Amino acid sequence: MFRFMGRLDGLLLGWMSIGLFVQLAGVLFNNDDSRYATQLYLLLFLPALLLLLKERLAFGLWRQWPVYFFVVLAVWVVLVGGVHPGSEKSFWHWLKVVTLLGLYLYAVARLAWQPQRFGWVLAGAVVVAALFAWLTLYYQFGVLERSLDYAVLRRQRLETMGWNGLADLQHPIVAGLYYGVFAVLLTWLFVHWRMSVGRALLLAVAMLGLVAYVAFTFSRGAWFALGAAGLLLLIMFSNRKAYGLLGLGLILLLVAAYLFWPEMQLERARGVTGRNYIWSAWIERFSSFWLWGSGAGADFHFTFPTGSFLAGKQFIHAHSLYLQFWYQYGVVGIGLFAALLLSLLWKGWQCREQPLARLGIALLVFAMVAMVSDVYAVFHRPSPYWVVFWFPVGILLGVRKPDSAAQTIRGQ
Repeated sequence: MFRFMGRLDGLLLGWMSIGLFVQLAGVLFNNDDSRYATQLYLLLFLPALLLLLKERLAFGLWRQWPVYFFVVLAVWVVLVGGVHPGSEKSFWHWLKVVTLLGLYLYAVARLAWQPQRFGWVLAGAVVVAALFAWLTLYYQFGVLERSLDYAVLRRQRLETMGWNGLADLQHPIVAGLYYGVFAVLLTWLFVHWRMSVGRALLLAVAMLGLVAYVAFTFSRGAWFALGAAGLLLLIMFSNRKAYGLLGLGLILLLVAAYLFWPEMQLERARGVTGRNYIWSAWIERFSSFWLWGSGAGADFHFTFPTGSFLAGKQFIHAHSLYLQFWYQYGVVGIGLFAALLLSLLWKGWQCREQPLARLGIALLVFAMVAMVSDVYAVFHRPSPYWVVFWFPVGILLGVRKPDSAAQTIRGQ
């Protein structure tokens, strides 16, 4: 009996591992959202539900402050979605979203209990992402012969491979953030895993493709997020490989500043690309939504005024996840969201001796920096933003303090 149950655990964990790989990398080889969703239902959510039921809801995993904040936040999202007159879609839609998120967080956290298996899933996803980054660069600049002139690159930012609908992230900001996550993951693999010369060279080639792709999206939120997460990750590891990478990165930054100084000045002159107008409008409307919000999924409508360089252009979100979240869910929602973030950072810091905790902190910092100026929603159907935000949340929920690592999954 015990042998059968152990085999069943192994089967479900292996099933979930395939599902997590598809969730992370499947965005690139799926050009149909419904097909991607179906794959996740069958390969990730279903085995996660079965394992959760087998482990009697895994109460040992849920007894931690970040989970408490997530549950209360999820209840608030469903309540606002079902009661607030300004909410989009129905109560059942928001209940479905938070239920799927709960299953996803459980799957990631549960797999994080097996670092070796988890590491191979991450490595596989990184390989796929690096391959698609290089294929995109080759197809765009080799086959389509796109110009490398700064003005052309700035106007035609990378967001898709451009062939057969593959690797189509639909927006350069989304593309920059998505590939930026894999650049952080690859950095973690380099400083954490043992490196032979051959393996190090392969990782260097992969990193070059990922960083070049992120650079050509001209998503400055992704640039800053990647810089902050990478720097923090290397500081936390503090080994010879990390110090070497820090030194190499500093040298490359200095060389890039020397070679591309005029272009860097043009980027600086662009400022926040009109976000100041949107944020000013958010402040002006603050009194109308600050307490209860405008409703789950509500759009923040804004039209650029006459005289601005984007005059007449319309947007439907606040171009900052923090502002958009407050706009939709009010002061209670943003307060719970902030509590969730702080509790996750604190837990990650307490478990910082574990390599996965360091990765989780770095990826969460990546998301937190990106959300200052980008990311329009985190409570929605599976998308690249789940990779950006909820994936590190799941990792940090799964890492355990040394004094609790020996506990069983039921908390016995």
